[in-house]
Amino acid sequence: MNKGVPQLENSSEETRLAELMKKAQGGDSHSYRMLLLEIEKMTSRFVKNSFYRFGIGNSDSWEDVVQEILLSIHAKRATYDPKQFFLPWFYSIARYKIIDHARRVKTISKFFDLELDLIELEATYSLVESENTQRDLLNLFECLPQKQRQVIELVKINGLTVAEAATKLGLSQSDIKVTIHRAIKFLQKKLKGELFNANS
Repeated sequence: MNKGVPQLENSSEETRLAELMKKAQGGDSHSYRMLLLEIEKMTSRFVKNSFYRFGIGNSDSWEDVVQEILLSIHAKRATYDPKQFFLPWFYSIARYKIIDHARRVKTISKFFDLELDLIELEATYSLVESENTQRDLLNLFECLPQKQRQVIELVKINGLTVAEAATKLGLSQSDIKVTIHRAIKFLQKKLKGELFNANS
């Protein structure tokens, strides 16, 4: 994964946060306070990493976005389905708030790559309870067509820029971006299928 993107949370954290949310939905105010304390740290880390990596704001603006995310979590807490994983739900809300901020400050040139990385993050979190997440992801990469696999390996695993990957493969930068987009959409679909089968 690229530097700056949060690592996969372990299954015990997913279980703990999901349990706190379930209790909070049942009216347990103490569990809700504990949940907010936990996710405030996660939110701050996620927003700061995203802002630093993509250059989309300063410390004042990222603090505003953190508060927007926490308020959105509070407003949408009834929409969380206790039968589903908590972390994908949480990060999808955080993802859209960061994208909204990127649009507001008009970081258009960086927005496309930002959205792709956050889509990748959301898809990856769908395997949060797998004991062999890294192996599962590598196996999924093998299902990609050769061109998509090469581009993903260069940009998302080896950390090359889009321009560097384009030069190495003799492709245009727009072709690299479209290929990444298609590959991640494919992986996202596959991940959802794997998750559905695991829970059946």
